[in-house]
Amino acid sequence: MTLRRLFALASALLLASFPATAAEGEFDRSGAYVTTNFRVTAPSKDLAEKFGDMAEHYRREKAMEWLGETMPNWNQRCPLKVEIRMKDAGGATTFTFGSAGGRGGVLSQSMHIFGEQKQLLESVLPHEVTHTVLAYHFGQAVPRWADEGGSVLSENENECFEHDIRCRQILNGGRGIKLRVLLTLKEYPRDMIVVYAQGYSICDYLINQHGGRTKFLKFVRTGMKNDNRNWEAAVRDVYGFESVDELEEKWIDSLRTPPQRVAKGKASGTTALASRAGGGDVDVRMSGLSGVPKLEAPIVHRGAAPDREVREERRPLAKPASRVDDRPPPIALLLPPEYTPKR
Repeated sequence: MTLRRLFALASALLLASFPATAAEGEFDRSGAYVTTNFRVTAPSKDLAEKFGDMAEHYRREKAMEWLGETMPNWNQRCPLKVEIRMKDAGGATTFTFGSAGGRGGVLSQSMHIFGEQKQLLESVLPHEVTHTVLAYHFGQAVPRWADEGGSVLSENENECFEHDIRCRQILNGGRGIKLRVLLTLKEYPRDMIVVYAQGYSICDYLINQHGGRTKFLKFVRTGMKNDNRNWEAAVRDVYGFESVDELEEKWIDSLRTPPQRVAKGKASGTTALASRAGGGDVDVRMSGLSGVPKLEAPIVHRGAAPDREVREERRPLAKPASRVDDRPPPIALLLPPEYTPKR
């Protein structure tokens, strides 16, 4: 046996003799579950361990999806509070931005999620972790539409489908925000659900263009220049559109076809069950324009990436806001009135 092999064997035996470290997950004296990048508090140790391990999993997975590489370990662990509820779900991630190592970056962050366990693990947690990936990449607060829309992409298929339907409902109802206005927003509008649903739809459309997420991140970084007002240059230089208005026209035109999951009839007559191969089922309501599926309940809101250096945001479930004079005009109807679900 060579000297090199003897050294490798001795090293392996030595490492095996040590107890599990925080990198593998352990409980500290306060009862929190500590991993390399998270410090998790939950109603039970089993839940804390499950959410801590999944948080690390999503941290690696979402970084690979968005950046093509893993993120370095954070300088300090992100507190993650898990609260189990049965009636509502959501979360908030709070960042402190500042100068770190000569460049802007995240100085600290904390995360709070609440809801039913399955929904937290499948949608809320990956949504919140995606906020941390985007914050790391840009080193500053991310435009609301891109931060929320991009994070919705991490949710499960059912909820992504619901956001697709919700976007069409919002635009058909005249609650949409003109794209040239939405892109420049630094604060949530009064009707916050628009940022989630419309942001998701725009992100999905752009990422499905040639270049995927790499090109999308370049587009967002370019648009953020000049105090978040460089979007006309961004759409020309990155995607080749003549203007933001042309991008809006192309995006809306892409929505004139039915959603990915086509509704199937149910005995009730007013309710349809939409399903997609390989996915679950979601109840939708048929109301308003003939044949346009609309969700009965608001989409759950998740995530907060503050514009200021320190900001904590807790958002309740949204309710439609009444129109005010300073709201941008509605965009357009997205589905033709003659469209009816396939039976």
